[in-house]
Amino acid sequence: MVHVKRTDSRDVTTDPTVDLAVGELERIVRHQRRGMVRDRHRLPMSLAHLHTLMVLDADGAVPMNRLAEGLACSMPNATGIIDRMEERGLVERLRDELDRRLVLVRITEAGCSALGEFEMVRQHHMRRILAAMSPDDQHLCLDAFRRIRETAEQLDQPPPGAEA
Repeated sequence: MVHVKRTDSRDVTTDPTVDLAVGELERIVRHQRRGMVRDRHRLPMSLAHLHTLMVLDADGAVPMNRLAEGLACSMPNATGIIDRMEERGLVERLRDELDRRLVLVRITEAGCSALGEFEMVRQHHMRRILAAMSPDDQHLCLDAFRRIRETAEQLDQPPPGAEA
């Protein structure tokens, strides 16, 4: 069991070990991102489409204006992105049942599959890194990754006694 020290996400204190660990993780992510850019021909879509699918996968069906905010782009730009993605069957537009003027955008099954293909490319890069390590180091990484996941899952849970 991992001990979780809850902190307010707006007030995370700095700890030299935490800062070093985050710095190392960022270097790994940057290395992985560079590898994916080099191998972009293996990606099933553009990075803008990938980002859009990630937002929709995380948030579910969202109004166009909220999607544009999540993508940090203008409504006309978001509309163009969604038009192209809809043509490829990656997303669909829906009318809100309560307010027919409101257009929602939702990821489709094809969009989920494309996101899965991206995850396979990302995992391929991580497998290459881990496969080059000694078995002992692989086990250390496995243990560390499990602890990170367990802690992240615990932080996602409301604190004991808090209202849901």
